[in-house]
Amino acid sequence: MILTFFDLLVGFKSLPKLKKLEILNLGYNQFNKTNIKQLSGFTSLKTLAISNSNIEGFFPFEDFASLSNLEILDLSYNSFNGIVSSSIRLKSSLKSLSLVGNRLNGSLQYQGFCQLNKLQELDLSYNLFQGILPPCLNNFTSLRLLDLSSNLFSGNLSSPLLPNLTSLEYINLSYNQFEGSFSFSSFANHSKLQVVILGSDNNKFEVETEYPVGWLKGLTLSSCKLTGDLPGFLQYQFRLVGVDLSHNNLTGGFPNWLLENNMRLEVLVLRNNSLMGQLLPLGPNTCISSLDISHNQLDGQLQENVGHMIPNMKYLNLSNNGFEGILPSSIAEMGSLGALDLSANNFSGEVPKQLLATKDLGILKLSNNKFHGEIFSGDFNLTWLDFLYLDNNQFTGTLSNVISRSSRLWVLDVSNNYMSGEIPSQIGNMTYLITLVLGNNSFKGKLPPEISQLQRFVH
Repeated sequence: MILTFFDLLVGFKSLPKLKKLEILNLGYNQFNKTNIKQLSGFTSLKTLAISNSNIEGFFPFEDFASLSNLEILDLSYNSFNGIVSSSIRLKSSLKSLSLVGNRLNGSLQYQGFCQLNKLQELDLSYNLFQGILPPCLNNFTSLRLLDLSSNLFSGNLSSPLLPNLTSLEYINLSYNQFEGSFSFSSFANHSKLQVVILGSDNNKFEVETEYPVGWLKGLTLSSCKLTGDLPGFLQYQFRLVGVDLSHNNLTGGFPNWLLENNMRLEVLVLRNNSLMGQLLPLGPNTCISSLDISHNQLDGQLQENVGHMIPNMKYLNLSNNGFEGILPSSIAEMGSLGALDLSANNFSGEVPKQLLATKDLGILKLSNNKFHGEIFSGDFNLTWLDFLYLDNNQFTGTLSNVISRSSRLWVLDVSNNYMSGEIPSQIGNMTYLITLVLGNNSFKGKLPPEISQLQRFVH
């Protein structure tokens, strides 16, 4: 029996009549602890979900001791707090537990947690749990998903990690306070593993990747002190969908082979490394939709047919490199492009007219280059644009077209250019605008009184 939203209209008083209820989803409501306590009598419940309901305080786990058939419990994205270990009374029959996005804390070193060894999915991410990982976690041999990310777990992961968890398909331990080194040899017997997410922001965690690993679909090793060339085992991966190796000290050239070997690759993030040299001619990859190679030392010109090689790009970030030359007009062939960041390079010439009519573009950052020409000519027609950064270039022209054709703008920065003319009175119609930066140009005339309608931040 499944409870629908209509059943909630009669209130909790009628719920005790539903003794055979097996699935109860009360998510996205405004409940409190008093309401929730009334659920303890539903002994037939197998699935209970109360996510996104703004429940505050310490959740009374002891009230669920009678739910002997409970298999799935989702309490994610509420405001629970306190130390779970002091009163958790969940049945060992539980297969899926999600406490994501609360303020729960304390250690997992207690018997109540260790009894949940039939779990197949455990997600405790985005809380305040702390301490070392309990040894009993290695007894959770049915685990397929383990997400402990964004907590305060600590300790050294240098010893083999959870060697008995050979059913694991997804593991995420990122953004905790682990120290020491971790070797991929820990995954030697994890043949089902598909997604590995490791990373830290405390600069004390290092990952050794020399040991080969099975067929991955997703890999994140952000801020893991990787140095030298990209991990060698990636040469033998052919099913990757997403790769994030950002914030390391990787060297060498752009790994075009990674795109060629993985024709399903959709996301590649190599941000903030030490990659050098030119972008090799990109081979065709119709799946890649997000590419971030910003904050490296790449240089040279973009190939003329770059838009044809990676046509389905939605997010492209080449900022803070040494790219130069004219921007190829084929970049406009990326028909789904929603965000383009070319800032802090040495690009020059005029911006291709085709790009200025890309319908889906919401973010365009061209700051700190050598672009010139009349940017807001009659070809400018970015009607869905939200953020436009053109500062520190050599653009000319007036603001008329951007004001009339980009009324959705939140941010407009044209400072440090050669813009001229008067500021149009229609600027008062830009009701979404929160930042307007016009400094160091050649604008003239009086400020239109309509600018006061913005009532936000104008520089």
